[in-house]
Amino acid sequence: MAALLLHLLLLLQLLGSCPRGSGAPAARLQPPPLRVTCRDPEARVSQRWDSKRRVSCLWSGTVMLRYRPTPGARAEAGREAGPLSPPRCSWYFGSSWVTDTSRWSGQVAVPTGLPPSPAASVLLTVRCSSTSCPVPGCSHRNATVEVSAQDAWLFVLWPQAQPLRARQPVELGWCSRLRSEGWQYRFSSPGGSPAALRLPSSQHRAPPPPAAYPTAELRRTCAAYHSYRLTVRYGHHGLHVASVSVEQVPQLNLSLSLQVQPGPLRLLSVRSRLLSVARQPLSLSWRLQPLTPRTLAYRLVDTQAVGGWLRSYGSFTLQSNFCAVPVTQSPGEVAVASMYFHVDGERFEELTGDLHLRNGTLSLTAGREAPTRVNLPLGKTTLSTHIVRYHHGTFYATRENNSPLSADGPNTHTVFYQHKELSYLLSIELVAFQWYKFNMHLYTNQKRALFRPLSERDLEVHVFSSGRPSLPQSFTYLVWFIPAQHPMLQCEWTFHLQLFGACRDHLLQNSTYTYNDHVRNATRLVRRSALPFDPDKYTGFAAKVDCTTSAHTPALLGVRVNNYAAKTVEAPVACHQQACHIQTVQIQKPVLHASVLRQKRATSFYLFVRLVVDCKVGIFIKPLWRIYSVPDTTTVPNWTQPINSSAMYGVDMIRLTVPSFTLDYGLYLFYFTVEVTPIRTTTVLRGSDQVYIQIERSDLQADIAGGTFRTVGFSDNWTLDGSASSDPDSQEGLKGITFTWYCTKEVSDYKNMKLSPGNRCHPAQRDLKWLTSSGPVQAVPPESLPGNTVYYFRLVIEKDTRRSYADQTVEVRPGSPLLLDVMCLENCGSTLIPTERFALSGKCLNCRTTSQPAYYWTLLSQNSTEISFDWSARTSTGRSGAYLSIHALTFTKTAHRSYVLLLKVTTWDGRSSIYRHAFQVNSPPTAGKCTISPRWGTAFLTKFVVQCSGFSDSNSPLTYKVIVASNVPKTTKVTSVEENTFGTILYFGYRPKTPPSFLPVGVPSQKYALTLYVQVHNSLGAFTQVTLQAHVQNPLNSRRLAVVFHELVASVNGLSAPMTSYLQTGDYLSAGYLAYVAASVLNYIKGPPTLQLPKAQFRESLIRTALNISVESMMEINQVVASLSQVTEEADEVNVTSQDLAIEKLTEVTGVLKVQRNESHWSEQAEIQTSGILRCLSNILRAALLHRRNINVSGVKQVFSIMENLTEIVFQGKVPGETETLLETKHWNITLKKDETWNLTNSFSTRNACRNCFYPSLKKGDYSGSPDDAVISTALYEFDENPFPWLGYTSEIATMILGFKMSETKANGDLLGIAPEGAEITIARKDKESSTFQLAMGPDKTQAYTTGGFSFEVNRNTKSIYIQILTKLKVAFEVLVFTGANVTRAHPIASFAAFHNMPTVASKNTTASADCNIKAPYIICLPESLLTATAQGSDTDTCNISIVLLAPYVVRYQTQRLVTIHIFSDQCLFLDGVQSLWREDTCRLGSLTDWQRVHCVCNMKRSHRSLSVHTGSNASSFSIRFLAAKVIVTPNTVDLGKTLIAGVSKNPVTLLAVIFIFAVYFLLALWVVRKDRADRERQDKIIVLADNDPFDKVSFLVTLYTGSRWGAGTKADVFLQLIGQNGTSDVHCLRDPHFLSFQRGSTDCFLLTAKKDLGDICSFRVWHNNRGPSPSWFLSRAKVENMSTGKTWFFICREWLSLDKGDHLLERTFAVTNPKTPLPKTDYFLINFANSLIQGHLWLSIFAHGLMGTFSRLQRLSSCLAILLLNLLVNIIFFNADKSEEAPKHLRYLRSITVGIECALLTQPVEMMIIALFKYSSKRRSSVSPPSLILEESYVMKDPFTPDKDKFLILGSHCSLCSRSVCVGTIKLFVLNENDQRLQVFSLQMSTVQPHKHNECRFPLSQHMKVQGGSHSTSRPLGFSRSYYTNVQ
Repeated sequence: MAALLLHLLLLLQLLGSCPRGSGAPAARLQPPPLRVTCRDPEARVSQRWDSKRRVSCLWSGTVMLRYRPTPGARAEAGREAGPLSPPRCSWYFGSSWVTDTSRWSGQVAVPTGLPPSPAASVLLTVRCSSTSCPVPGCSHRNATVEVSAQDAWLFVLWPQAQPLRARQPVELGWCSRLRSEGWQYRFSSPGGSPAALRLPSSQHRAPPPPAAYPTAELRRTCAAYHSYRLTVRYGHHGLHVASVSVEQVPQLNLSLSLQVQPGPLRLLSVRSRLLSVARQPLSLSWRLQPLTPRTLAYRLVDTQAVGGWLRSYGSFTLQSNFCAVPVTQSPGEVAVASMYFHVDGERFEELTGDLHLRNGTLSLTAGREAPTRVNLPLGKTTLSTHIVRYHHGTFYATRENNSPLSADGPNTHTVFYQHKELSYLLSIELVAFQWYKFNMHLYTNQKRALFRPLSERDLEVHVFSSGRPSLPQSFTYLVWFIPAQHPMLQCEWTFHLQLFGACRDHLLQNSTYTYNDHVRNATRLVRRSALPFDPDKYTGFAAKVDCTTSAHTPALLGVRVNNYAAKTVEAPVACHQQACHIQTVQIQKPVLHASVLRQKRATSFYLFVRLVVDCKVGIFIKPLWRIYSVPDTTTVPNWTQPINSSAMYGVDMIRLTVPSFTLDYGLYLFYFTVEVTPIRTTTVLRGSDQVYIQIERSDLQADIAGGTFRTVGFSDNWTLDGSASSDPDSQEGLKGITFTWYCTKEVSDYKNMKLSPGNRCHPAQRDLKWLTSSGPVQAVPPESLPGNTVYYFRLVIEKDTRRSYADQTVEVRPGSPLLLDVMCLENCGSTLIPTERFALSGKCLNCRTTSQPAYYWTLLSQNSTEISFDWSARTSTGRSGAYLSIHALTFTKTAHRSYVLLLKVTTWDGRSSIYRHAFQVNSPPTAGKCTISPRWGTAFLTKFVVQCSGFSDSNSPLTYKVIVASNVPKTTKVTSVEENTFGTILYFGYRPKTPPSFLPVGVPSQKYALTLYVQVHNSLGAFTQVTLQAHVQNPLNSRRLAVVFHELVASVNGLSAPMTSYLQTGDYLSAGYLAYVAASVLNYIKGPPTLQLPKAQFRESLIRTALNISVESMMEINQVVASLSQVTEEADEVNVTSQDLAIEKLTEVTGVLKVQRNESHWSEQAEIQTSGILRCLSNILRAALLHRRNINVSGVKQVFSIMENLTEIVFQGKVPGETETLLETKHWNITLKKDETWNLTNSFSTRNACRNCFYPSLKKGDYSGSPDDAVISTALYEFDENPFPWLGYTSEIATMILGFKMSETKANGDLLGIAPEGAEITIARKDKESSTFQLAMGPDKTQAYTTGGFSFEVNRNTKSIYIQILTKLKVAFEVLVFTGANVTRAHPIASFAAFHNMPTVASKNTTASADCNIKAPYIICLPESLLTATAQGSDTDTCNISIVLLAPYVVRYQTQRLVTIHIFSDQCLFLDGVQSLWREDTCRLGSLTDWQRVHCVCNMKRSHRSLSVHTGSNASSFSIRFLAAKVIVTPNTVDLGKTLIAGVSKNPVTLLAVIFIFAVYFLLALWVVRKDRADRERQDKIIVLADNDPFDKVSFLVTLYTGSRWGAGTKADVFLQLIGQNGTSDVHCLRDPHFLSFQRGSTDCFLLTAKKDLGDICSFRVWHNNRGPSPSWFLSRAKVENMSTGKTWFFICREWLSLDKGDHLLERTFAVTNPKTPLPKTDYFLINFANSLIQGHLWLSIFAHGLMGTFSRLQRLSSCLAILLLNLLVNIIFFNADKSEEAPKHLRYLRSITVGIECALLTQPVEMMIIALFKYSSKRRSSVSPPSLILEESYVMKDPFTPDKDKFLILGSHCSLCSRSVCVGTIKLFVLNENDQRLQVFSLQMSTVQPHKHNECRFPLSQHMKVQGGSHSTSRPLGFSRSYYTNVQ
């Protein structure tokens, strides 16, 4: 009972300490009165975050704690009030109460039990109260003890890529949560250096950089742990184990396996003599050739024969000349090295390669691959290193020490080249500037391990005697065998045989043999069973020995291989006859010629020998078995060391029995020898045989208990037991056997061991393996596998290289049926209101809590027919969730009244259930008609009436509500509202006609249109809506401002004002509407400054009026919110008093709205009102922040409080799984998301593209709800501008402000505020261009790189600076950092390598800093340590830093379009509620920061527990937290392009440009010459039509001008007919077979005839037959000339003759144009413009059609060339003349304009002179030659110059003047006088052509032309061409 009273007292104190309003003073916090520690020393541990108020203890079954007063607590209290009573404290372990204490010191035992996991930790909190600190004004802080279990990790920091290399430094690290003064870590790693080490736990180090950790999990875990590191080296390859252990309590043992591989071995080293750099290039070629699977030959050739090579072979190689195969060698080649060596491993392939060194360029070629070139800067650097890999090129290169070359010491360039298994180390030593030495070292990978050196190997030679000769023979053979050799090595073997007498006193035979003397079938001379090797792999030699005596003949066989190995073998030859001999010694085998027998270790076996001896006397037999362990059949065993065979039976018998488990696994040689001794003799006959036996492992035996098929229940506990499996070869049971379990629903999946789709046994199963795949026994918990399904399990056991498996089929019976419950959340009346939202919740009551079932909703009609329903558009949740929310207005226009919502729930185990929810829809009233009268009017002057009729509904009475729409839905959006009809209410009642009322001002941009909504409701709440529109003008348009303002004031203020009567009578609806109308008119009053104060006072009075309006109903809330949204519209007229009054009323409105929402459960109307309140808050917040010097801080804080309440109101209408709701205003947005804990990890920021992203990190301890009912609500606040300018950082915050708030909604409606443990947030930058600039890039002065640079100033206290390279190139940049602006002669202080696809890497001389958090492609970090070191040498607060970029050579000239640079230095700011200040220590900069966004990683660990707050309370569980970024903008940068980039003198662009200009000129010249020739041929050509009648009297010259527009020409046949006053001409076809007419822009002349004079031409008719590929024709104009009278008529046509263009006509008639009538301006402009371009424009006229005049195209093109070159010359003269970089920017622009004017003044006169010379010189030449007449070949025609019908012109007869043959017959005479007017007319129309050679007649025009004539004798009509008149030289 006392404990209960103590709890109540403590609770009352805590409640009393809570603030009771915004005006209550904050409680004073005091330190805890007690200090709590661990009692036992071994339990005292520490963590990284421990402090005075928070200590740590080691987890044990019971934690003993000791407490005592805090130092100074009792003394201070005693001074103030005398003796102090001890504090009253409550002890909590987690959330569980432990005990209460009321003493100053003592002990407390806390039972904790076993830790649930190695990483478990629980907080023990001590809450105290004392008389010295009474509540609520004071309270003590809590004392905290964290009880934790030890957690540790061991890992490799560097290198992270395994396997490791021998002697390579390996950096190991481990981290642990806890440390203690008495703990010591013992490190052990046999084979390493150090092999053992002890390290106290207090000697921890700083954590390594995040990138050093091998996994992200380690990086997150070890960031908060103590870190330890050490470096180990391993001298030998193999598997090494590193372990870390703690011997003290708690015991800890960590181990790590490391695979170490060997390094390379040297094969060859060569060194050249001193060579000249300029005159002696180097060229080497190598070849690696496999001779045998284990022997390789290598040859190195100098193709340039420079000579003087020194070589050194490795101990594993042998020099050889390879004599058997000739090598083709040119006279200029020298063999540098030739060798061979043995290898072990997989087979090598043949490798070839070349090396060339010329002028500092090293070229390496591997086989047929493209060469790899390395530029060695000889003479520029003293040291360089390059590493090259086959198929990879140069992947790493460094250059160091760029000082001038030393004449005394060596200057070395090193290249490491890897060609598959071979590695080359090349070094070039530069001596005395012009001489060099070349060194090459050849290595091979030691993975292909070599045998011992060849010189130490024993030569393998087997010598045999063929046996004693039989009686008739007098000779025998000495036979020896060696391993078969490759042809290239055979000539190195020689054999020397010496035969001696019986007493070795004299030499009988001395012979020498070579490899070519081998005998093919040498095995026939000896017994095959006596050979201890495979004869097929050996080569045999035989020497015939004559037996002169019957005795042993001594023989010595000497064997030599080249000059490195020799061996002498003594081999006695038996020459005496045998009395007995052994015929057969053979071990019996199942297969006679099997080389290896195979036996199992667990099985016994025996061997039997067949022995046949031919002897005529008795014999003694002594058999013996010896067994040798060998690695393979080719290796000769050590005959002196057989294995122990004591366990075998019959070792001295011909039958040998080997029991089971006698021999270990491996290959064994069973060697049988027998000695046969005849009786009474000393002769011993020996025989032997051998067999190889492979002892193999027995097959594993896999077994699953229960057989191959079994049946279990869904809720049964059952196991998969494979412990009966065994290894027959092992006597240790299951030791060493690995168990792996698999499961699938399809047995065929085991064929390829791949899980097919849809056949997973368990949802958490990723592949074919079972969830816990290891171990002999698998316990399957109940309800783990879906019932009514068959599962196929497989157990696979493995040991060493053996593998076996067993299968079991398990049938799982189904479980119990599901229990479902569907509950209505909103719109839950007897009938559904279709104009409101409809929400349901479906739950499975007996489903498992560890997995989420699948939900599926279906809409059915009353007869159970599924209805087609758009679930994605009409719901916000979809149909696949536990919750369903259907939009409002969904069922307003439906054909059915009754519906059924069917919910089907399916669990992962296959069970399913269905729930039906039936509902009826209340149909809205039948639509009628509404009108407004009048339609036009003026605000506050015209009264309008709305009248409705025709509405009906069975649920009467009907109510009418008229809403005047506002602009709030356009500026403030709530996305969850289906149709936002927010506005002020004009009328609400039962009458269909409203009383006459004023209306607010309409929208001026829409002709003052104003929208009204008329909603007709039935008694159940459903309504039908009609939209009306009226035009309400501003009264200021027709009345004076003062009058209007006075009427507004009079309507609101005063005793007789309408507003006063409304408030007195309680007509709050009308009062709110009048305030809205008055405010709408007030917003359009833009008066003088003197009116500003009265307007502000009037707005204040309107707000005070709103304070008096009651807000007991939703409509009254609407009127108040609507009026306030209008009153606060003008921010500069809303003073602080008005702001506070409006906030006070909005706070009241929000509270009432929350109550109304809870009581009515209507979300749609509540969220419509929310949009209006958001508009008010936006206006007030804008007014409060308008004046930076007088900010309404308290008002801003209250605005955020109202925002929190609004989000709670909207959250009440949301269900989990619903789409995000966006509350959007002009300047800030709120995004709301609600979801269950099922989808907790996926519920935050799942938008595809979020501008500001929020990713919280929640753990189970962050929320207290159970998994099936906990709902998490998240609100994100986004502000474009900083709403907290009084907190500082105003000018430094250059990002948006992001706020967030998270809470948990319990099942009973309570809210539990939660805060994530951490969060990752990205915030968008606002000003991206301030620190971005274009960098000039171009070739450097050596033309080897593309370079660019810039310089900027840095403050001394600046932290890390980041530089981001923005480019579309995908190249690697080398970034050099310099101090100061001098970058040409200084050394860089740091260098980096920036890549496009991987993070930037610092060079090896630049130390990576932990200050740099951003590691991304093309981002360079200048850490704080580097900036601090740079600023130390400067006396000022700033220092200059220069950055130089180096890239491969990609551009030839300077450009600023290639690279953009962005410089930024950011700091994340965190604001823990509007009552606190910005902090910089909560969040750090994240790795995703770039030039567009700032990434912040925040650690928000809570120091107190969250308090549950009921939804109806005004208190908030957690305030909004805000985040921003402080951006430090660097000063203006200076481009270093002029210093780095090559100048114009070295730039070949000018030369290439001139070459290109001349090339284009010559190509165009060829084209224009052809065009000029074509123009001369067609110029003024007159086509005499073929259909002219020779007897016609009158001739007309018709000229047609085809337009110049695209597609104007035609290839169709054109027909023309002239129409005159006296008649019409015949139809003529305007065509010539030899001439192409009517081309685009052409002028065509035709001579046609008429039978009589037509008089004045009135018009002409023209058409075409629409044939050909492009028949469309555009006729521009025409001219017709009467050749007899000389009269001319003009026609302006400008029409298309086409079926697909214009007006689609093929035939047109054009009337003559009066010359006095001016042309239309458009036609005149187009015609004149086209002629001006063709004739006047020098450049465009080159490509024009039908060029006129003597200025030809070639002349024009030449003029253009001269002018262009002249302009280039003048610009070169003025290039960079008097250019000053220090001049102001506007003066540099003015200088550029001045240079342009000067160039134009110089070039323009010269251009005019060039054009004049070409034009007028051609005219003078053409006027010199007199015209003459030429008669060409033609046809008979009527004389065109006379109307006499008897006169014909026949061309082709004899000329009477020149007596040439020009006639084809005789015709009548006619005379043509040169003064004839008709001749002059025609001569003006004809131009020059070249005459024919044989029928021309030349004479001056002053002579008469006289031609004899007669009757014409030709049947072809006459053609009249332009060749009648010509100019003759």
